[in-house]
Amino acid sequence: MKFKVLAGLLLLLASVQESKAQHVRMRMQFPSGVTVIAPGPAPFRGAVWIGPEWQWRGGRYVHVPGYWSKPHPRHSRWAPGRWKHGRRGYVWAPGRWR
Repeated sequence: MKFKVLAGLLLLLASVQESKAQHVRMRMQFPSGVTVIAPGPAPFRGAVWIGPEWQWRGGRYVHVPGYWSKPHPRHSRWAPGRWKHGRRGYVWAPGRWR
């Protein structure tokens, strides 16, 4: 009987103990004034808008503004960059032609 009461108390204490884990969420947004969508009509036929991206420079991420581009290979599509989770946290995977 004493064993059951002691085991119950230990389980209760273990479930009440405060968790030390921390979760941080941060949304990396482009600075104000950066055009994320195409700013008007394409300047030439077949132009593709490549939106702003992030680049690692000088030990930190900086934004690179978007621009109009001509598609590289025939019938290719632009895949925008995205944040990928890795062993050391999140890293920016730059956009590329597919």
